[in-house]
Amino acid sequence: MRSTTPRVVQVGFNKCATRSLTNLFAGSGHGSAHHKFKHPLKKSKNIALMIRDNRDAGRKMFDGFDQYVFYADLVSQTKSETYEAFKDFRRILADYPDTILLLNHRDREGWIRSRLKHGHGTFAQMVMSANGFETEEQCTAFWRKDWDQHLADVRAFMASRPGQLVEFNSDTETVDDLIARLPQYDLKAAAWGDVGRSRGRKLGRLSAFIHKVNAKRRVRS
Repeated sequence: MRSTTPRVVQVGFNKCATRSLTNLFAGSGHGSAHHKFKHPLKKSKNIALMIRDNRDAGRKMFDGFDQYVFYADLVSQTKSETYEAFKDFRRILADYPDTILLLNHRDREGWIRSRLKHGHGTFAQMVMSANGFETEEQCTAFWRKDWDQHLADVRAFMASRPGQLVEFNSDTETVDDLIARLPQYDLKAAAWGDVGRSRGRKLGRLSAFIHKVNAKRRVRS
């Protein structure tokens, strides 16, 4: 059974502490869905694509997996297409009117640098292929425009329902700041951690090589 507290849907971009946010909710006892549903004997299911299938079929966005409290990293990126389900936040709110949107963000240029390094460059290469970009500069210019437009869209749409929009800047704020904005969830700061971050981490040559190969084989979008 799902908790009676409203759903919280992360509507910022990836590479903005999405896994730490998931750890925070999951470690505080809330059912959390992050990026993919994994099964040891079956192929993983990308949550963003499941949302799109529901939308296109006229079903509610989280139909079939609506028992969770927290939803994060709702992105599918391939060489041929990008689908960011969090940009369908208007439809999510139409289906689940009490949903709280969590707009997670950070310094925009730092986010771009992080995205360029994601999967040792594989993520950026897929974005370039999907959009027909020939240079990295075209890609980063697109990301800047997309970032500015999306944040503006969310803020404008939620201006009439401010109680359902929570913003969190992972560069300038602490997890305690976020916890204070969501008191009804009894979130535990100890569950936050600092995952998915590679800044300042040094690996041995063999470990670095293995990490690079695995990242290119299974890039997290």
